[in-house]
Amino acid sequence: MAHNLYDLGDRAPNASGAWLHDTQEGRNHILPAGIILLTLLIAVGAILLLKDIWHTPDDTRVAGSITISERFETCDDLTGEACILSADSYAYKGKRYHVADISVPSQADAQCPAEAELAQQGRTALAAMINGGTFDARPDPVDPDPSARLLVRDGVSLGQLMILKGHARPWSPKPINWCLGGAR
Repeated sequence: MAHNLYDLGDRAPNASGAWLHDTQEGRNHILPAGIILLTLLIAVGAILLLKDIWHTPDDTRVAGSITISERFETCDDLTGEACILSADSYAYKGKRYHVADISVPSQADAQCPAEAELAQQGRTALAAMINGGTFDARPDPVDPDPSARLLVRDGVSLGQLMILKGHARPWSPKPINWCLGGAR
């Protein structure tokens, strides 16, 4: 900075004892490039280590889930390859599974003709939903039964769709009387 641009009063020291032009021309503190480079390397390393822990919103796969795209038929064979057994159970590749998040009317132990009819309608509805495209069969994290599955397509539970369409109720340990007029 040029020294001849000051007025006579500007050449007096300030409260810290430094001349006015000395305080303005002080050296700026610059971070060494090595510290910046080290910080970037640590950040990249942390991202690489933690990328397997972070989940993206569209990461819908769950440990133990399988993706099913086969066509299901209605049948009574408990060891079927791909068949609907009832409104809440199916056989797949020789094993029997049940939809974990719903309660449905029983067709085999129906207490009245209305319950048997509701059970048949529910079985047909489940077959239509399962055959509507590829879905994931996920183990139910709440139910200890290894055959309990949550059926999910595009983030939507097929069991919840069964409830919305009136073919099922939310799962309950208490028995439901499907013979009452408003059971649906």
